[in-house]
Amino acid sequence: MARKNRLADAFKENFNVVGLAGAAGLSLAFLTPLPLLIGIVAEVGYLLFVPDSRWYQNRLSQRFDAEVTARRVKLREQVFLVISENVQERFTRLEDIRTQLDGHALSKENWMREVCRKLDYLLEKFLLFARREVEFAQYLENVYAEVVVGLKGKRRDKEGPPIPNEDRSRRMVTTIQERFDDEIAQLEGKHEEDSNTQAVLDKRREVLTQRHEYVGRIGRILTNLGHQMQLLEDSFGLINDQIRARPPEQVLADIEGVVTQTDAMTNLLDEIAVYDDMSRRFDL
Repeated sequence: MARKNRLADAFKENFNVVGLAGAAGLSLAFLTPLPLLIGIVAEVGYLLFVPDSRWYQNRLSQRFDAEVTARRVKLREQVFLVISENVQERFTRLEDIRTQLDGHALSKENWMREVCRKLDYLLEKFLLFARREVEFAQYLENVYAEVVVGLKGKRRDKEGPPIPNEDRSRRMVTTIQERFDDEIAQLEGKHEEDSNTQAVLDKRREVLTQRHEYVGRIGRILTNLGHQMQLLEDSFGLINDQIRARPPEQVLADIEGVVTQTDAMTNLLDEIAVYDDMSRRFDL
């Protein structure tokens, strides 16, 4: 953490604010600047030495870790409402591995702390990916019901969230795209003399082509999400093994590679956020 940030955090500590306020209060009460001057001198010494002390850096580190844990607990409560029991159990196993590392003999080492924080990051991403996996599976189920089963306007949400399955998703994507291809081919064979009518047909063909593309993209991302979550699980096991047998540099390098791959998946999901908004707007 940069020293500027540590100074700001140290200044905002409750005991420091209370001390300054107390000095100012005494000066006002006794109509003398002496308590305030003493408080200012003490504050200067405090800001010169405390922010750079090992004690304070450990304090900030513990506070940061507590905030990360609290955020993950809240996210877990939200995501567990929509994901399957199987995925819940998979996440719980990863969380158990992370918890065990807190009791490791090397847990106080700086490199070990960095490893644990990266694992915390990956735990949070696993939850986010699990939620997105269900959302994309639900999207495919809805489009399949509309285009193939013929239940346009009747969503499947009330049946509960679907359990993502790679083979089923691939079959649904293929079938949905074939239906779109049939409709597009029919529209391409129609030629209306009225320009307004032809414009409508052309627009329909454009929309169906876009939906064909989107369904394929969502299907690919859904598959990638499943593999990404499996990668995170494999990586937790690998790191847990390596800590006992590999040098710190190798452990950090391996986990950093997984973090980089996870960031790439996150960026991909961010790119389709606009399409998600459009899907909700038009009830696709």
